[in-house]
Amino acid sequence: MKYIHYDAEGDILSVTFTETEGQLHTGIELSDNIVFYYNPETKEALGLLLLSYQALLKASIRAPIPLEGLADAPAKVQKIVIPLLQAVPTINFFQLVDVHEKKFPASRLNQVFTPTVLQAVA
Repeated sequence: MKYIHYDAEGDILSVTFTETEGQLHTGIELSDNIVFYYNPETKEALGLLLLSYQALLKASIRAPIPLEGLADAPAKVQKIVIPLLQAVPTINFFQLVDVHEKKFPASRLNQVFTPTVLQAVA
């Protein structure tokens, strides 16, 4: 992990897995509050941005969070992104849920940080 930052006021968790400077990177909005960054050439996970992190955690406990953005992405993007979402380091933060009967993939967030730890990384 390169760095983790939590903005308590905005309830935003930003995780950078590896340095992005000097390399190609792109982002995909998996849902309204989850953005995943990756390198399309090296197929490497670069970062994750979780907006309304605490609310996402609570919602994820009740039901998987639909990833409409991933479902709407071109097949070429899905082919790169889905394996990255199912591997370390991304899987430490959330896991894809197998939803055969639904139109799009979903995820459950892992509670990686306690409120005290979140304040420490803020």
